[in-house]
Amino acid sequence: MISLSTASIIEKNRIATSGAWVMAIELHHPEGNILLVNNTENLTLGGKHYTAYPFKLEDTNEDTKQLPDVKLQISNVTGAIQRLLEKNKGLTNSEVNIRIFNTNIPDVVELEETFIVNFAQAKADWIVFTLGTDFSFSRRFPPVRVMKDYCPFKFKSVECGYNGHAQNCNKTLKRCRELNNSVRFGGEPTIPQGGLYASNSK
Repeated sequence: MISLSTASIIEKNRIATSGAWVMAIELHHPEGNILLVNNTENLTLGGKHYTAYPFKLEDTNEDTKQLPDVKLQISNVTGAIQRLLEKNKGLTNSEVNIRIFNTNIPDVVELEETFIVNFAQAKADWIVFTLGTDFSFSRRFPPVRVMKDYCPFKFKSVECGYNGHAQNCNKTLKRCRELNNSVRFGGEPTIPQGGLYASNSK
């Protein structure tokens, strides 16, 4: 469920209002950023100047056989974005921010989603971007290896927090307790016993 700001809830519940909900995009690329708003005139939103330009989003693909993606179509009438694609390898892996604003509360971003350009295709009238989440099966998650009885922090580092006279630590919970520093232990003692990295306390 989308959570709106208090000001936007009040605006939404008005019987009549001069404000409108608009969608804006920020396309990051090697030469700078392109900021567009799907509106009839340019707008300053969230402190940034967006150029009025036609674009549209297609429904999200949620096929269980593949990762979700979104089709973003941007007008190709001027050919400017097509030239940008040709110079920058189709903008593959570029970041795209999609934001929702209310024109009566232009400084508040009511919703923001971030995607990565997986593929782009130039047609006569539209540039079609296939956007996906910033996710990779080749990326380790969590970013550090989590072990039951081994602390990943460097001894006496900021993360470790130990500032006593001891000169060494084998990074086990037992040693951390001996040094009265167990509250800063970086391992995960609650991980069930077993596995290659279960314990090194023996």
